[in-house]
Amino acid sequence: MDSQAPIRPEATGHAWQWSGPCTLVAVREASTGARGFLAALGLPEAELAAWELILTEAGNNCVIHSVGDVPRQSWQLRLLFAPDRVIAKIHDGNEGFDWPEDPQLPDDDAESGRGIFLIHTLTDFRKQEHHPGGNILTLERRHTPAAPAEDLEATLDAMTEELASCYESLSAIFRFTAEARRTTNLEDFAASLLHHLGTITASDRGMLRVVSQNKLITLATDGCEAPPACPVDESPMPLEAAAVGSRQDQWIEASDADPGALSGLVHPFYHDDELMGVLSLGRHDSAQPFNAGEVNVVHTFSEFLAQQMLSRRHEEESIRSSLARREFELAAAIQQSLLPPPMPDIAGVSVTGHCESALSIGGDFYDLIPCGINGYFFVIADVMGKGVAASMIAAVTRSTVRAFSHLYQYPARLLERVALQMHDDLDKLEIFVTIAVGIVDVPEGVIRVANAGHCPVVICQPGGTFTEVSPERPPIGLETNPVFTEYEIPIQLGMRILGYTDGLVDPRNQRPSFETQSDVADWFAAASASGSSISSLKSALLETLGHSTDPNTLADDQTFLLISFD
Repeated sequence: MDSQAPIRPEATGHAWQWSGPCTLVAVREASTGARGFLAALGLPEAELAAWELILTEAGNNCVIHSVGDVPRQSWQLRLLFAPDRVIAKIHDGNEGFDWPEDPQLPDDDAESGRGIFLIHTLTDFRKQEHHPGGNILTLERRHTPAAPAEDLEATLDAMTEELASCYESLSAIFRFTAEARRTTNLEDFAASLLHHLGTITASDRGMLRVVSQNKLITLATDGCEAPPACPVDESPMPLEAAAVGSRQDQWIEASDADPGALSGLVHPFYHDDELMGVLSLGRHDSAQPFNAGEVNVVHTFSEFLAQQMLSRRHEEESIRSSLARREFELAAAIQQSLLPPPMPDIAGVSVTGHCESALSIGGDFYDLIPCGINGYFFVIADVMGKGVAASMIAAVTRSTVRAFSHLYQYPARLLERVALQMHDDLDKLEIFVTIAVGIVDVPEGVIRVANAGHCPVVICQPGGTFTEVSPERPPIGLETNPVFTEYEIPIQLGMRILGYTDGLVDPRNQRPSFETQSDVADWFAAASASGSSISSLKSALLETLGHSTDPNTLADDQTFLLISFD
């Protein structure tokens, strides 16, 4: 056997063999020869075309997967003809590949996979065997034995009718697809779908129900009344309930609840195991059940609708997401605008602060209010929770504090008035606010501080000793008319003050943090003892906290306020 040139085929009885090089030209010769062999045995045109395509794609696979010196590679084809089937055995010397169990049609832009899909679709049996000398692919396709002459006319009539039906179905699908591109309203889309399905299946009644908030609601009807909405698992229509419960098509027969419907179909359609809706079609003029082609069209149109519903859902979610993102951006901008700008030194007092939210916006804030040339009134607070709601309460708290400016000299009394003013609203919302306020009074040489449930305010004296103004009363919002204690500390040159929120000691943060409030005080006392400037203290604290521009590493807002006397 000369492997350099194809061996001319010789048909022997009902078997035929071919061998030749692994080239596309030889593949074409083999498939054409096989077609001639099968035609001589009386195989109909449709079978001849199918086998020519099968063998061409199989031969092309041999060429594609050939390795080494291509001219020395060869493949062999052997056909066995039986009255009800044709068997092909293809032997090649390539490395081979594993035949997929359920090949799918690849995407339009894919470069491979269509040949295997076609072979799988056009054959009834496939088996790929790997051997040391190569691979043997066995393919089998069954065919109907030749019909007697008297049956040929009836067969041709049936085929003509089926082809006409397929043509009408394809035409309707194309028209519907074109209309769908122009339809923006889901109800109009559903009504058009029912109309086209009624034309294709000769149905005179139809109903389309979709799932919305775990209920089946009627989206469109054709020739029947719309039933009321109902929970998905409580449909009053037996066939609809059966279709949803079994996740399978249900057939309408003359004996069903509607005696006028002689035949029809109830089809539940899904997306990724999620029930999207139920499509029902009925015929009053024919008891003939839907054929396979009509069922496929119903399934195809249902897929169209499911995709349209998903597209609409994604569009709405995108709009909601865009609006929510815009709201967050506005809230974050408002929150940043509430923070005080950099402040000049007043009578030797330097101030600075830092506020970073875990969710772009949060409930922490600090405030610095110059009191003429005499000093500052300062606020540091933390609203329970995070997000937009917490930021709104933070803004209200800041405004309320500023509304009692005549009480800046008396921090405890100011907190009592703020707590009384905000209690009812905070109680309804089940929210509380921890807050510490104070006045730096330079002419009198004192600092007065009051604390409502907030982290201790750390006051470091020159030399490293420190005092903590800890809370003695609960946060505002928990008591109707609380009474707060006011602490007065003399100002000393070189003194440093730190107010902070509990985000500095939150163990959930993915950044470094302090373990306890005592650790915060110890660090601040050691850092202040060096006599560093307030800007250096701020940088050192941010570095200790592993400050990052990525808020996702924070579980809680981090805010602090620094005051120094130099």
